[in-house]
Amino acid sequence: YDLVGADARHLPGNGALVKSLEHCSQRKAVCVGKPSPLLAELIRDDHDLDVSKCLFVGDRLDTDVRFGQESNMKSALVLTGCTTVEKVVQMSQINHGRGTKEEPLPTVILPHMGLL
Repeated sequence: YDLVGADARHLPGNGALVKSLEHCSQRKAVCVGKPSPLLAELIRDDHDLDVSKCLFVGDRLDTDVRFGQESNMKSALVLTGCTTVEKVVQMSQINHGRGTKEEPLPTVILPHMGLL
């Protein structure tokens, strides 16, 4: 799900749309979104980046932070979106403070983008 609007409405995420398109087209989608390694390769190669010097910023552990970590980038989690402080605290108590493979903890946590 995604949190949308000032009232933080829960709306279906992109996966729901992809599944409906797969069903209608009777074809299997190729995932190139976060945390896909294909996307990381495209970004790296298109922009000639040294990913070890990059910081990937996002508001979700399972997509944004995971993408940064699996792409060998540092990651910043901003707490203005989907991931709550409570979730971060919960994940910090798992795997010696590293979270899980699916929901890893970031390099840095920010309350909002203004501090970056």
